[in-house]
Amino acid sequence: MSQWSVRGLCLGVPQPNDLDTLETLIADVLPSYGCNTLVLLIRYRYQFERYPTVADQPALTSTQAARLTQLCREHGIRLIPKMNLFGHQSERTRGSELGLLRAFPEFDETPDLEAVRYCRSLCPRHPQVSKVVFALIDELIDAFEADAIHVGLDEVFEIGRCPRCRGIANARLFADWVNALHGHIVGKRGIEMWMWGDRLLDAEGTGYGEWEASANQTWPAVDAIPHDIVICDWHYEERENGYPSLSWFTEKGFRVLACPWRNTRAADLFLNNAVALNTDKMLGVLSTSWCDPGALARYLCGDESVEGTPRQVGEVFKLAMQRATGQVPQD
Repeated sequence: MSQWSVRGLCLGVPQPNDLDTLETLIADVLPSYGCNTLVLLIRYRYQFERYPTVADQPALTSTQAARLTQLCREHGIRLIPKMNLFGHQSERTRGSELGLLRAFPEFDETPDLEAVRYCRSLCPRHPQVSKVVFALIDELIDAFEADAIHVGLDEVFEIGRCPRCRGIANARLFADWVNALHGHIVGKRGIEMWMWGDRLLDAEGTGYGEWEASANQTWPAVDAIPHDIVICDWHYEERENGYPSLSWFTEKGFRVLACPWRNTRAADLFLNNAVALNTDKMLGVLSTSWCDPGALARYLCGDESVEGTPRQVGEVFKLAMQRATGQVPQD
């Protein structure tokens, strides 16, 4: 196998006392593994100027963003900022809202509920939501001089609930919002749009279940959105019978990234499936983290005292980079 063109890590913004470690990771460690892409999970942890009340603390400054951007450029790493722009706007209960819904509670899809099943969603049909969201997107694009942005869109469980959305098919709600984001990001700003792929998969038809795929009928939107979006296809469990989403997306015409997490065996199976596709639509791998980013950075920088999920994630990242650079023979 030749090298995949995208060899990436998806990493959260660490606490301020770990920013130096992040810089070391970028300068010394990621290039040594052949990693050429860093998706940085900003979410709302940036000192936005247009809507400053949206910022979650501790927030990156424009100076820090410029420093990380320059460091990545110097070391051949493409830095892609990421926001969650549908679901993942809170934890389950009222009072846990993240930046956007805390600053603009009127954007909540389920304002009448004290608790939701998993996390709150923004309302994609609120008349002011796109104005605010597009301004936030623009600030991140400019701050990181980005040629792509990751917009999240995973695990959307709260959809079609508010008076504006009720009665409209979930697939249409989802597709309309994806298309609105695409129109701004690709159409107006002229850069790439990345998103998670789970809401575009049929939970029952694929056998993935309602977390790694959609059981609330958003998945037909796959045929109503632009196919120049890069799909980040994440799967974290061991599936001996394969991962049908990879061929599903590539046959639809999307470019795809395989996205493993912390289970080494699952990652190995998943990446084997990705390699076997043998199509130029399979761009590569984006290793996800979902743990303390500072601890992960310290582990990858050589701190053997780090245990638990950060260590597991670090080992999967190493495996993913080996596979992505063609260093691991196939079983």
